[in-house]
Amino acid sequence: MRGGKSAGGNRFASITRAANAFEPTAASYTLARVRGSQHGWGCQDLQYLQLVVFLGAEKSNKGPVPANDESSSSFLAGMSADQPESKRRVLAAPRKSSYFVTGTCTKWRTVALKCADEANLQEWSGVLRSWHVMAFSVQQDFLRSLLKFGLTHEYSDITVVCLHNNCREEMRMSKLLLATACPSLQAQLRHGSEIVLPLAASTLKAALCLSCGLALDECDPGVDVDSLLAATAVLNLNVPQLGQPQALTSSSMRQRLRHRFLISEGAEWALYTLLCMTVLAAWVPSIHYTMESFFMDDSMIARNPNVYMDLDFRRLFRTDYWGLDTFAGTWTHKSFRPLTVLTFRWNYLLHGFHSAGFHNTNLCIHLLCSGFLGIVGTHAGLTRQWAGLLALLFCAHPVHTESVLYIVGRADLLCLLLILAATLVHSACGTACGGFVRNLVILLGMTLSCGLLIAAGLCKETGFCFFGLLIGWDILRLATVAKPRAWLWMRTMLLLIVGFLSCAFRVWLTGTTIERMDPHSNPVAAAGNGSVRVLSYALVHGIYGKLLAWPARLCYDYSYDAVPLVRSFSDVRLMLPLAAYTSFAQMLTVATIRFRYSAFKNAAFEAPLLGIAMFVLGFVPMSNMLFPVGTMIAERLLYIPSAGLLLTLCGFAQHFSATLPKLAAVAICILHAQLTAQRVLEWSSPESITVADAAKQRRSVRVQYNFGAHLLSAQRYDEALSAFRLVMEIDPTDRDCMPLYRAGQILFYQRHYAVAEQLLEKAVQGQFSPLILNEEEVFHDYALALWFMEKPHDAVVNFEKSLAINSTFTKGLNNLGCALGLGALFGRLPAEAMHYGIDQLQQAVTLNPRSLLYWRNLVALLRFAEEEDIANRAWEEVLTLDPTGSLPEDCSWEFALR
Repeated sequence: MRGGKSAGGNRFASITRAANAFEPTAASYTLARVRGSQHGWGCQDLQYLQLVVFLGAEKSNKGPVPANDESSSSFLAGMSADQPESKRRVLAAPRKSSYFVTGTCTKWRTVALKCADEANLQEWSGVLRSWHVMAFSVQQDFLRSLLKFGLTHEYSDITVVCLHNNCREEMRMSKLLLATACPSLQAQLRHGSEIVLPLAASTLKAALCLSCGLALDECDPGVDVDSLLAATAVLNLNVPQLGQPQALTSSSMRQRLRHRFLISEGAEWALYTLLCMTVLAAWVPSIHYTMESFFMDDSMIARNPNVYMDLDFRRLFRTDYWGLDTFAGTWTHKSFRPLTVLTFRWNYLLHGFHSAGFHNTNLCIHLLCSGFLGIVGTHAGLTRQWAGLLALLFCAHPVHTESVLYIVGRADLLCLLLILAATLVHSACGTACGGFVRNLVILLGMTLSCGLLIAAGLCKETGFCFFGLLIGWDILRLATVAKPRAWLWMRTMLLLIVGFLSCAFRVWLTGTTIERMDPHSNPVAAAGNGSVRVLSYALVHGIYGKLLAWPARLCYDYSYDAVPLVRSFSDVRLMLPLAAYTSFAQMLTVATIRFRYSAFKNAAFEAPLLGIAMFVLGFVPMSNMLFPVGTMIAERLLYIPSAGLLLTLCGFAQHFSATLPKLAAVAICILHAQLTAQRVLEWSSPESITVADAAKQRRSVRVQYNFGAHLLSAQRYDEALSAFRLVMEIDPTDRDCMPLYRAGQILFYQRHYAVAEQLLEKAVQGQFSPLILNEEEVFHDYALALWFMEKPHDAVVNFEKSLAINSTFTKGLNNLGCALGLGALFGRLPAEAMHYGIDQLQQAVTLNPRSLLYWRNLVALLRFAEEEDIANRAWEEVLTLDPTGSLPEDCSWEFALR
């Protein structure tokens, strides 16, 4: 400022006198500016002149100067030309219909600059208070702009220390704003750069917002009315209501606040109760679903020795999610999730496999995640209404049905639950420290939050990435706290170190490459062309975006060829990822700008940024951008990213003062609940979900294969064969052994041995998943087809291959013994093969002594070899199993078509 305090005050007085001598018109502005230049007034003085003349126009009821007036426009242009670049940007703010609103940024900058002369603080705060009162009758948007621009760091010149319940919080504010809202603080504000108030920071923010004419839901609506009343008693706040300043001290004001900002509590509770019942009703049928038959990957639960055998921690930490050896096996998914596997074990110990306990556990975890997400929303600045809508929207989203009803989706459920718990603990630690006890509590909270995130990573690998969420939140706080304390920097560094070490240990333990990746589960990863992979993964991201935005057509599998590869930029499907990327960029831009220019950077404007961080950290690991994952598209992988996306959207929506966003959210919630109810019924059994999705997804080899397997189990062999042939048409490369194997089985059963042999020969050369089919079964059935095609030597070779894979494969031992014995008996094989065959059958009865078939075949071979004594002893064992049985005359083959 030019001149000292007294000089500045005299100059202000002279400008005011000069301004009052003119009529409040556009010509007066021009004339006053000319005269002012004769007195050596600068640009800032002319801005003050503009303000005083305009206030005079308002007080004299002569109305504001139109924004499109040429003289006023040239006046603003002249002021802007005299300013440096940073000020010109503020002066060039978008103008509205009233000149009073047009000059918002300019006037506030003028007031803030003049307030640097502390002697004029009382005078200017008085002017600004009258300005507040007029704003209610002119344009309330002005007050919103005043508060939001006035509390950015650009105008902050004092540190407010809030002490409440042994908690210390600091924030930067404007002296002028505090002096205007709280005249009783003017004496303290004139001296020093820090002021201490016995209030919670959130309460002070809400009181200031209300004093400046904003609604409670635009600041920190978590503050209750009683706390706000207590704040007004301490600060003696003036609250303009309908043009008249009133003290917020009466019970009538409390009722007015509730009526104006909280609508009707009874109606609100009734609406949310009805909406909550609608959402929960969609999930009710799932509480009766049992595990009588396992669906696809759920079969790994029954086959995982960590679930049903005695607990062995060494085995638990050596096997992956599917029960396969991570370090010594020939195939592994590298999904190291021991804590999730332990929850399966607890379910098994409590109620066994064949009960509704597995589904009910998943549903309970989903409901907890929904509730925790709503609480996290309140910590990020959402109102109670929007936090409730956030929880209901997340609970009702149809894309979550796979995570809840597909039992292996529990990994995502547990991971998100622990992430949200860690976020709540971290948020409760606050941004400021106090005494020894509080510091100890904060240290314990930091330790607990780190432990919860590590546990989340042991439920699913994505959990380790969310150390970045807490680090990012601390960085936001470091950017907004006036004087960050050393312990806050230390906490951020501690989180960074622990997070880095956790991620490094996880990568070191199992690596990131999947051994023998199934090309049908992720065909993009198997594509040889790099540009094809990039474009196809982009399409996958667009499909994920569509599933989040419009989850009307869901399917449990998107394997080859459900999403054909993108081979050129001319593929019109690339419009989908373009829309998804553009939408994400817009959300990120708007969230950043809103936070940058928000009035309170640690309140409601944190929610969009926090949600975007959750979305990115949950999406990137499963997006194939860093490394290929085991599946191209899976709806259950959207469980964690969807929480972040919904938090972002609710954070944006709550800043609209109209009720339309809430009505839209309620309508979307009801629509999602209806779609979820339909999808829940489709998941009622493996048969129902198989039939429903087979009609939706005609190009997925896995979906159509499962449909064929369903028809096969129903003994509809011709229809099943047609379904398997459709799968082979979709993938003519014959890479997947499963449809070849099943079609070969059906043809073998129908005695079409030649065609069965051709298909089974291709099957043994194809790829398969050991979670679905044991490899020895394929070689065994191929050997049977070879035998009936009168190729005994090749049949024996393939029987032996099946036993090389699994030496305890009793069906293989039985049929190998029969092939060797009958081959020797009829001269197709050497004579010594008879005794070798007897040895195989003796191993079979040793492994399964209760099998009548194996004992009868052993008796038959012993009689063929003329070993009557041993045959008689074996026959006695047969009689113990079947007293009415007759002596066998031939060997019986074992073949299972299922």
